Amino acid sequence: MKEKYDCIVVGAGPGGTAAAYTLASNGLNVIQLERGEYPGSKNVQGAVLYANSLEKIIPDFRMDAPLERFLAEQRVWIIDKDAYVGTTHRTAALNWDNADRYTILRAPFDR
Repeated sequence: MKEKYDCIVVGAGPGGTAAAYTLASNGLNVIQLERGEYPGSKNVQGAVLYANSLEKIIPDFRMDAPLERFLAEQRVWIIDKDAYVGTTHRTAALNWDNADRYTILRAPFDR
């Protein structure tokens, strides 16, 4: 029997999973492929999760996601051999339920 899909998503990290979920939620027949034994099995890093992006796809993600801690402040620096420039973001929501960014460990999050 021949299998037919509207879309094939390669990778089960956050980007691939968000794409597969969004496509399937809009009625497409989607297959998602992951080379690891399970999503996150090959990942050994952490990341920053931006809540405003994920809330557009999964509004109540905070209830089930394995979030590590919320970030009250984040700094980004661009550096070269002669100079540097940086910026700081501080959130006004200094509580778990309304934070706009969280740290995550990718292996548990991807799973």
